[in-house]
Amino acid sequence: MKKIFIILITCLLFTGCSLNSFVNNRKNNNTIETSYGSYNIPSTWMYRKDHSTSSKYFFTNKNDKKNPPNNISVEMGTNYYSEDNHNEFSDAILRQLGYQITDNGMKVTSSGSTTKNGYIVYTFNIESSAQTTIQHYIIGDYKYVLVHETIWDDNSYDIDNAAKTIVNSFKWKE
Repeated sequence: MKKIFIILITCLLFTGCSLNSFVNNRKNNNTIETSYGSYNIPSTWMYRKDHSTSSKYFFTNKNDKKNPPNNISVEMGTNYYSEDNHNEFSDAILRQLGYQITDNGMKVTSSGSTTKNGYIVYTFNIESSAQTTIQHYIIGDYKYVLVHETIWDDNSYDIDNAAKTIVNSFKWKE
């Protein structure tokens, strides 16, 4: 009888641990884990599996019914620049964007800062009459994560906040 009681208690403990793990995962369901790192998305945004690939993740606001909707994509890339040479990386991106927009009546502005986790991030705003694109490059050593906003209307507050949440919560996987 004592052995059965011990077995039941053990089963209850393991069930409780499993249940707590399940509850914690559900509570944190806005954390995206990838092979290169993790980041949070606001609870009002959803992962769009139908538009994503194995390396590029798309998100839209759950309430955005426009076609096309404002959206954010997140992907990792590699480059020829060490983290110490981040200025050269930024210059290369700015040159590339300059070549792409020269004859299209678009405007590019750029800025740099650090995330809440201390990573260098460069932001490039590309404006045209049809849309605005904002590219946030989180710098790593010979790599980067691109958080790419595509804004189709004048309502950029929600998408900007979602992108900033992703950028500021991003952590490289060790």
